[in-house]
Amino acid sequence: MMRFATRTHPGRVYEDNEDVIGVDEARNIWFIADGMGGHSSGEVASAIVRDTILQAQGLSLTEAVSAAHRAVVAAAAANDHYKGMGSTVVAMALRDHEAEIVWVGDSRSYLWRAGTLKRMSRDHSVVELLRSAGELSEAQIQTHPQRNLVTQTLGHGEPVPSSAHVELRGGDWLILCSDGLHDELDDAEMSAVLADSATIDDAVSRLVDAALAKGGRDNVSVVVVAVSYDDLAARWRRLSATGIAPAVLGVVAALLLGIVFLLLLKVT
Repeated sequence: MMRFATRTHPGRVYEDNEDVIGVDEARNIWFIADGMGGHSSGEVASAIVRDTILQAQGLSLTEAVSAAHRAVVAAAAANDHYKGMGSTVVAMALRDHEAEIVWVGDSRSYLWRAGTLKRMSRDHSVVELLRSAGELSEAQIQTHPQRNLVTQTLGHGEPVPSSAHVELRGGDWLILCSDGLHDELDDAEMSAVLADSATIDDAVSRLVDAALAKGGRDNVSVVVVAVSYDDLAARWRRLSATGIAPAVLGVVAALLLGIVFLLLLKVT
């Protein structure tokens, strides 16, 4: 069983909101697209990403994201007003007690589990390349002057979506956000907000409000999905898939028959 909450806000600097949130409850898919480009084209790009992913029936999440890239490119080629527009995206699909996360750009995904926040995605950005090369620390990234320079976006070049998978547990919260959140709040600040949030609705409101309080220099979007199911049942299904569960059942059945046989002998 999944519950979710979403919120998006234009921030304190811009009147327009180029972020969009997409939800497909039937397929257990959630995503955030953060548009970029002059005038209204950022809003157009993120809307194209949203519509393409929502309509991508029968495609994998990675294929849907790639289809969104092609759709943005085609729209920009057909209209000079949209030339140069693009969008980041972070998308998540939940199935079989596993989350698949696919992203292009610097919109992010996090896992909140048992009071610990773990980042599930790594930005396609200049500062992330420097961090991976050991030239920047996580703290230095937060204030680096090039922290908003992305190396991959939908609508430009030939982006290669990255992906990650996480095995889910009951009580997990999965978080998607645009850079308007993580540019204002570091991981420790996000953790403090989440630890103080009793519900996912409370969490999305508090996270956005905290980003606005720190400056709100960009559009801010947050999705929080709460996972709720029986971990024991989930483990049994995984054992069944490997063939271990039937073997365990066979052993248990043999033991029970043995006990019944001994009881019958004792009675006779």
